[in-house]
Amino acid sequence: MGYRILFFGLAATVWIVINLPASLMRHVIDPSVATLVAPTGTIWQGSSRIVSPLGLQAEVQWETTFLRPGADFVLSHENSLIKGRFEPGINNHRVTVVGQLDTATLAPLLAQYDLFVPGIFDLKATELTLSPEGLSMTSPSELQWSGGQTRYILGNRRYEALMPPLVASIAGRDDGVLEANIKFTAGETMPLLVLRLKPNGNIYLGVTRGMLRLANYPWSGEEAEGELIFEVERALTQSAS
Repeated sequence: MGYRILFFGLAATVWIVINLPASLMRHVIDPSVATLVAPTGTIWQGSSRIVSPLGLQAEVQWETTFLRPGADFVLSHENSLIKGRFEPGINNHRVTVVGQLDTATLAPLLAQYDLFVPGIFDLKATELTLSPEGLSMTSPSELQWSGGQTRYILGNRRYEALMPPLVASIAGRDDGVLEANIKFTAGETMPLLVLRLKPNGNIYLGVTRGMLRLANYPWSGEEAEGELIFEVERALTQSAS
C-alpha cells in the first residue's frame, strides 16, 4: 500500500512539473527588460506576446531542450524573424541570436527620436553573455541594413535622403560599452556613424561629415569626410504607453 501511495505521489509530482504553466515565465524575465503578455502553453514549451518598455513588441515561442540544457526561441513581428538560443550557467548565461529585423518592428522606438527608416536589418549570428555585471558580446558581429528613403527631424526641420545599404560592425569594449561603427562596407576603417550603448543605458551618437552629406543635411564646414561633427549622448527613451 505504501509503495502505491509513493508511486502515485511521484506520478502526480511529475505531472505537475511537466504542466507548469507558461505564466510562470513572467517571474523569470526582468520587467525592466520585457513583459510577457497572455502566455500560453508550459514553461517547457510555450508562446506569448513580449513587450519592451521601449515600445517594441513581438511574438515569442520557446522550447526547452534537456540533452543540451537550455531553450530555443523565435521572435517574430511582421517581417521580422529572429531565432535564438538561451543556455543558463552558474553565473553567466549565454544567448545566441541571428535573423532579420524589419524596421517596422523598430518604428515605435525610432519615432521617439524623430527618425523614420525603411528596409530590413540582417543580423549575423551574434553571441552574448548575461552576467551580474550586465550584457556583453562574446565576439564581434555585423548588422547589414538594406537602405532606402529615410526621413528625420532635426532642429524642428524635416529632412529626407535616399540612403544606400550600410553595414554596422558591432563589438564589445573592455569598459562594458557595446559599440557599432556604421560604414559602407565592413572592410572600411573609417565609420560614417558611431553608436555606443553604455552600461548605464545611455546611447552615444557620433556623426561624421560624410554621414551628414549622405543624409542631405546642410553643412557649410570644410571638415574631412571622417571627422566627427556632432556628438550626442542621451538615455534610451521609454514608451509613454
